[in-house]
Amino acid sequence: MDTSPTLNFPALVIDGSGSTVFAGVLGQHSQWISQSSQAGSPLEQLFPTVEATLEDAGLKLSEIESYVYCEGPGSVLGLRLCAMAIETWSRLYPSSAHTFSYNTLQLCAKLLSVDTHLPSKTLLVSDWKKGVWNAIQINKGTISSTTVADDAAIADWDGDVYHLPQRKGWQKPPANAQTIAYAPERLPELLDHTNWLLPTVGVKLYSSGINTFAKWTPDRHRAS
Repeated sequence: MDTSPTLNFPALVIDGSGSTVFAGVLGQHSQWISQSSQAGSPLEQLFPTVEATLEDAGLKLSEIESYVYCEGPGSVLGLRLCAMAIETWSRLYPSSAHTFSYNTLQLCAKLLSVDTHLPSKTLLVSDWKKGVWNAIQINKGTISSTTVADDAAIADWDGDVYHLPQRKGWQKPPANAQTIAYAPERLPELLDHTNWLLPTVGVKLYSSGINTFAKWTPDRHRAS
């Protein structure tokens, strides 16, 4: 017997990873009942955006049966605020405490595969740290897990390179990259894809799992 969690409707989708805060309500046929996006700081725009979306759908938080959220990578502040909001609401209304996540770059990679006739090797990147990028490879239609790539690896890539801008860009896009737009409103197009939305226990945000540390140089601190 299949005991895996199911996405129950109406489902509230929240995405704070990008340059705008996005919220939407999905209905029984995986179509938007309502959706809204607002530019600006997630601290100021998250709750008004969710409130406007629920009002347009004619629903209250107590009537939501599932939460769908973006795990990242993306705006740290936006992702954390969305996580705290969902964790709070799922405790206030336990019957809706079913959470499902999707990855920013996975979403973009799947949409790229739908929209574009990609070559056998494609690389999709977004900002992480100076000289280092979040990255996904698309090899002959197969989308890899999210990892990291440095400037040298991107410059030497022998296929197409696409770049997804983030809220705060730490560096210029790679010289060999085409810039794409982020489109969480297209999420329903992908709901039939196997293993697309992942059930989670609570809200789990994406982490590269790689730590880098600046080397301390004592010379600069010595008295002359």
